[in-house]
Amino acid sequence: MSSLPPTPEHEAAPATPVRSPYSEPRHHEHDARAYSPFLPLLLLVLAGVAWPAFQCYQLINEKQALATVHTNQNKPFEDSGKLRNSLDGIARDTALLASKGNPGAKLIVDELARRGVTINPSAPPPAADKK
Repeated sequence: MSSLPPTPEHEAAPATPVRSPYSEPRHHEHDARAYSPFLPLLLLVLAGVAWPAFQCYQLINEKQALATVHTNQNKPFEDSGKLRNSLDGIARDTALLASKGNPGAKLIVDELARRGVTINPSAPPPAADKK
């Protein structure tokens, strides 16, 4: 071992300058690695493809839902047509009875006429259902 005298602590290590937080910021030299535009462009392209694909999927679902609603409305529409035809037949028969002198039928036809409902007794009956 050497016989050097002990040194004080402040002389043992070289002093490092203390930076104030208000001093000028360090100017880092440009990193050696350059950032590639691949990832941002990839994300942009993926978003550009994913959004129209999502919209297409949603529109297809809505089209199917509308087709289902339309199909579900066909039966009530057909039923209302059948009811309308049967009511027209009853009204036509009532008008024929009224023209033959039936007082109850005459009262019904007059009341319907007063409310704005006209009955054409000479109209042909609707075609029979094709089912």
